[in-house]
Amino acid sequence: MTLLPLLTTERAKCGHYASKSYIDEHGGLCRKCHSNFAAILQLEKTRGEDALVEYWYSMILANLPEDKEQLSCLISHLVGFYEQKLIESPSRQKYIAKMLYMLRSIEKPFDPEQLR
Repeated sequence: MTLLPLLTTERAKCGHYASKSYIDEHGGLCRKCHSNFAAILQLEKTRGEDALVEYWYSMILANLPEDKEQLSCLISHLVGFYEQKLIESPSRQKYIAKMLYMLRSIEKPFDPEQLR
């Protein structure tokens, strides 16, 4: 009889649980959040910066998940990622500023009632 080693799980940066080894190898994210994050990076690489901004804005607004925790988790990771990129890549400041503006507008939507 063979005993498999016990996988130790812990809470990732995103708040989800995953194996410690996976979290350590993937920037502190669980499998689902890392997969979402990797897909975003691939889209940016293949289609360009403006396509990514347009894609995110339309997809997030059109498909807001009922689970606000998942949406909040992904957006907070993206905001952190793009804030770091703003420091690392000043030449892409215009694009990164668009992404941050879009992400923050989803985090805190505009309320027209505030204008009254």
